[in-house]
Amino acid sequence: MTARNILIVDDDQIFSSLLSDVFKQAGYAVEQASSADAALEILRSGAAFDLVVTDQRMPGTSGTEFVRKLMGSHKRLPVVMVSGFLSNDDIRQLIRDGIGGVFIKPLNIFQLLKRAAQLIDKSDDRSRVENSGEAGQHGAGDTSPLSFRGARSALAAKFFKQLESLRSLTTNLVIVGNEGTNFEILAHDLTDAHNDTVFFIKPPDLEDSVTLASRIAGLATQGQGRLTLVLDRIEDLSPARAETVFAISRCAAPFDRLGQSVRFFFCLRADLDDLFNEGRIDENLYLFMGTMELKVPSLMELREDIPAIAQSILDRRPGAPSRLDDAAGVALRGMEWQGGTRQLENVLSEAAAATSSPNISAETVILAYEGKLSGQPEPKASGLREHLNAVRTEYVSAMSLLFGDNATTAEALGVTPACAEALLQGAKAGRDS
Repeated sequence: MTARNILIVDDDQIFSSLLSDVFKQAGYAVEQASSADAALEILRSGAAFDLVVTDQRMPGTSGTEFVRKLMGSHKRLPVVMVSGFLSNDDIRQLIRDGIGGVFIKPLNIFQLLKRAAQLIDKSDDRSRVENSGEAGQHGAGDTSPLSFRGARSALAAKFFKQLESLRSLTTNLVIVGNEGTNFEILAHDLTDAHNDTVFFIKPPDLEDSVTLASRIAGLATQGQGRLTLVLDRIEDLSPARAETVFAISRCAAPFDRLGQSVRFFFCLRADLDDLFNEGRIDENLYLFMGTMELKVPSLMELREDIPAIAQSILDRRPGAPSRLDDAAGVALRGMEWQGGTRQLENVLSEAAAATSSPNISAETVILAYEGKLSGQPEPKASGLREHLNAVRTEYVSAMSLLFGDNATTAEALGVTPACAEALLQGAKAGRDS
């Protein structure tokens, strides 16, 4: 197999030679450039590379400016930044520009080599799909992240690049999405399935630090892998729960058995600065969360991609495959999706379950969207009180039949015997009427 070509751009000849030796030892062919301008000349000459590794501070064009130019002239060429001089604003801009990775000196060589291989493999997969004519198809040939898989719009492509670039970061990450965002899928898209361990934590889990510590004690990762803790609904985190987060980060008791540093993904459903200004996030937690942020586009912002995203969701369902007909795709695109991808998943699940043929029609999709396929339509707001009373009556009656006497029923319901008696009388009255 032909060696892959790496272009290293750095005015520090000692460090550039070190990187060159590292990549050569790993089987790559390497060319060096002492400035961004020299690198651009090499690329303009027609030389082909599989990856560019660049510094930030160089004479003439800076690394960030160089990356921006490459994104314009060589959009398919993966780029990695290695520097000891990057501000948080620089990193955010690089991510927005679609860089493949950011590494801060002192450098972890193994992580750099691993990321280089990932980016080259990803580029190969993309080229293979496009060359095979599968670019417009979905399913096994689609190598995009699971988040909004199937999407092809410019906004989706930009978001996918951000996902790729953030995989190599070791700092905390704030993920901001709407109520229907599938944060679980996002977390897995942001990690390496082979080496990273992902653990999801809800705010109530932080109340009992001893139990939580025992749950995560055995999650130490292998080799160069990372442990990523995903914290949902950070806007609901009390100061006491935040202290547990700090204890985890310091590997302080009872988390001292963890034995390794972790990174956190903080999942929000509103802008972080707005939550802080409203006093819903403690200042210490606000500072601890860091400056790296990923904003997840809503399904409404990806309206043109909705039919393709929907088909991708159906392709991943177990059982016989289902296909949306053209009219169904048009119907989905015209609907309001305030519940995001989770709402879309639920609608498609009901539509597929209600369809005996391989093709799902627009009529079935509309009925599923309106909640008319479940057989249990939601009660109208005007009859909500009557609905709740009926449910209570059925439940109390069932408990009474199960336990046989008022005292046991009261204990099971968690109420006083007098209250249980009143509820049972109400249930009896409901049955008699």
